[in-house]
Amino acid sequence: MTKQPGKGEKTAGTETVAEAARRVASFPRYTSGSEGLDALLVGGYRAGTLTEVYGKSNSGKSQLAMQAALCAAEDGVSVLYIDTEGAFRPERLEQIAGARGWGTEGVLERVVYMRSDSAPEQMETVRGMQRRRETARCRLVVVDTLTRNFSVALPGRSNAPSRQGALDVHLSEMARDAYTNARAYLLTNRVTFGTAGDVGIGGRTVEQLVHRSILLERDGGRVTATVSPTREKATLEFGVAGVA
Repeated sequence: MTKQPGKGEKTAGTETVAEAARRVASFPRYTSGSEGLDALLVGGYRAGTLTEVYGKSNSGKSQLAMQAALCAAEDGVSVLYIDTEGAFRPERLEQIAGARGWGTEGVLERVVYMRSDSAPEQMETVRGMQRRRETARCRLVVVDTLTRNFSVALPGRSNAPSRQGALDVHLSEMARDAYTNARAYLLTNRVTFGTAGDVGIGGRTVEQLVHRSILLERDGGRVTATVSPTREKATLEFGVAGVA
């Protein structure tokens, strides 16, 4: 029989608005590795939130994700890197570290890598994170790329309702985990062409559930980040030349 809370006892999972405000205020921020972008993010990617980074191929999404993972690990923070594209390259982290004058001893051990090849597997990785000893300690979670597995499993207009529904569940579960366990999520995303230009795949479903979106645009060797909803811009600095 389920034990009912006694008089004065708090129901599990509840908190006052004052407690929630104090919790949010205590959440740390993790640097993007770019001073200009950190300034727009008021210090970096904040725990308890989901940040989407989207842009065309070769715009620097994976580079920015790897840079954030390495910077967090260098600061002693454990990171979970969920790779849905098969684009993760350990040597890239070594190159970024070398360009910054950092050693990698003990740093790369703090980055936990998981390859996810299906939407159910990707969702289960997040659901089971707190149960796994090697991932429970992770405080920055990178998903590169958020929508790829969902687009492959449920392609085309006819599958749009199912695809958006699954994405909604996945994002909601990430948002809950981010808040409950004080984790920051960095989600890279592909783009499609909308009426006003490039938009992240997933449309309003993603837009409504992420806390901030960053559009990356490349012009020659220069990469510009536009942060929504403010639409402020910053030029990115990468640890090494080129993008992943």
